[in-house]
Amino acid sequence: MVDGTEPRSVAVVGVGAIGGLVAVALDAESPHKVLLCARKPIDGLAVQRPDGRVLRTYPVVMTDPRFVEPCDVVLLATKAYQSEGAKPWLDKAVGPDTVVAVLQNGIDQVERVQPLVPGAAVVPVVVMAAAERVVPAFIQQNGNGLLELPDTDAGRRVAALFTGTGLRAEVVADFTARAWTKLLINAVVGAIGALTIRDLGVLAEPAIREQALALAAEVVAVGRAEGVAFAADAAERSLERALRGAPGHWSSISVDRREGRPLEWEVRNAVIGRLGRRHNVPTPLNDLVTALLAASSRA
Repeated sequence: MVDGTEPRSVAVVGVGAIGGLVAVALDAESPHKVLLCARKPIDGLAVQRPDGRVLRTYPVVMTDPRFVEPCDVVLLATKAYQSEGAKPWLDKAVGPDTVVAVLQNGIDQVERVQPLVPGAAVVPVVVMAAAERVVPAFIQQNGNGLLELPDTDAGRRVAALFTGTGLRAEVVADFTARAWTKLLINAVVGAIGALTIRDLGVLAEPAIREQALALAAEVVAVGRAEGVAFAADAAERSLERALRGAPGHWSSISVDRREGRPLEWEVRNAVIGRLGRRHNVPTPLNDLVTALLAASSRA
């Protein structure tokens, strides 16, 4: 098991914006051995940090899972709907002592991934990082990066990997609340960006802001029904944080809509309606957004 006190082997499965961001941080700024699991060859990776500094690195890239050996840690950074497709990589990279950290959206990372890696320790991760993959090998980081993990042995061990890197990794006492805070942002900011095909600046428009707050109120109501202690101004704060942090940033689901790729609507919005119905909490705006995103994804 990884404890952060010596170099460890780390496999990154899914080399999009987030996968590339963590891979570069670990390969360029830590002693760990990083392996990229990708469908296509990658001739190095580069990340431009918010201060303009560019980090370039050339980690080992594997395009055939048959030749991958078990690693100390696997960072699963695919989209949530791509988890099943990552199984050939997980079958080879995950051994009996491997920790699998799930850097995906949603509040059910463990339930989603544990069946794919039976017996392994699975750690959910909340990723708070505005990053865009400009081209396959170049990632633009538009704000400070933060990874939040549960305060467990496995969570602390994964967080220790990032010691000394430009990405902060912290364990938090109330991980469920942090996961719901990220879900609030995804369900509102991401959905509106995808439907309008706009960057986060669209939230500053009065008519959009009004509807965004109404949508956020539904998410907060469902979260409270689930036992999450949202602050009274949680909806307002989520929008302010998005605009203050990176107003010109394109959320990943907005980029996917712009580029005509499938959309990750199930773990962002469909889950809100499903839980709302369980608690008899109405979610009409969210249900409309879910239907529109699903239709756009099918198209």
